[in-house]
Amino acid sequence: MISGYETAMANGDQTAAVKYVLDYTEKAYGENAPETVRLTHRYGELLYQDGDYQKATDILIKALERSVAANGESGGEAFEINMNIAYAYSQWKTGLSSRMQYFNRALEILRERGEHESITYVTTLISIAINMMDNGGLKGATTSHLSDTMYSPEVSEYVFPIESEYSNYYDRAEKYILEAVEIGKKLEIQDEYILSKIAIAHAKLKVMETADLGAVPMGVGGYISGGTESEYYDREQERLMTAIEKLSQDTDANKIFLNAANSVLMEIAWLDKDEDRLLAMCAAGAVNSASDYPPDRLYEVMEGGMVFAPDIGIRVSTNIFRTLRSRGKQQTDENGNPIKKPYFIPVCIDGRLMAALIHAPRVTIEEVRQ
Repeated sequence: MISGYETAMANGDQTAAVKYVLDYTEKAYGENAPETVRLTHRYGELLYQDGDYQKATDILIKALERSVAANGESGGEAFEINMNIAYAYSQWKTGLSSRMQYFNRALEILRERGEHESITYVTTLISIAINMMDNGGLKGATTSHLSDTMYSPEVSEYVFPIESEYSNYYDRAEKYILEAVEIGKKLEIQDEYILSKIAIAHAKLKVMETADLGAVPMGVGGYISGGTESEYYDREQERLMTAIEKLSQDTDANKIFLNAANSVLMEIAWLDKDEDRLLAMCAAGAVNSASDYPPDRLYEVMEGGMVFAPDIGIRVSTNIFRTLRSRGKQQTDENGNPIKKPYFIPVCIDGRLMAALIHAPRVTIEEVRQ
């Protein structure tokens, strides 16, 4: 065991190294020993970091079972393990149900521990809402049904018009944010910026919801006009500017949140197809994503939002303002894994507006460039 552990560590394979220690601990102390529980949890975390999400889910569920046996339903690392199971599920299960039972159980554990009105509880609420936003679980679908029977005098007969309705699930995430707002009002004495931080997540959610509804075809229930879409974006921009004004009272402490707010403002400008505003934000240094994207995924943006990308080698819209956004649930492959289509997004790189290629298979780009 020791030689296998040392070899794994020498090769930089921490996941394999922890697995060697876990196997030994199981045999030496039992499956439900505190150290075995801790190592099982750690092994699941490392699998998640390696991108092996389905296996990570299985191991983390095993960690939870062992934790319950060793420490009870809410003891030990039960809160953290439940959160990590939900995060793992969200990476390969497109629906909400699998992850939400563990997210909600984590919140329940905090309530059982008397931490309902705490910074940790509010942070958890926002983390859950953000996860729901980031992993494709909030988009809905269009349903059709026969409307009430109508008589058509033109054809002297009864007709059965078909009506279509689009609905999504953004209200489910907003429920967590609104709960965070109510609790946050009681916690301002601990963190005077807490409501401004929550406001950023709320604005992000409403911007995503507006973009989703903006893609609904005219004539389908749930459709909003371009004017209404712009009105909604203006409202969220105002919410963000208010939050930025408050957070700017301590820019060092609130740097992460200020960056997040400016990123949402940039997304609003993108969705509003406001090229001048995007250029101005980049020039002012409001956002700098230079460390977030590798150079081989960045491309020049020309006038009108056209992307100069002659060597892509894959099918993708080369205008940042014409990125196709699907209204329906995310498509999955034969194994149930989400299919993420490549597209360009506007980013600020050292004061310049550029386009970053998202979700493209790296091997394709590398092969084309060789």
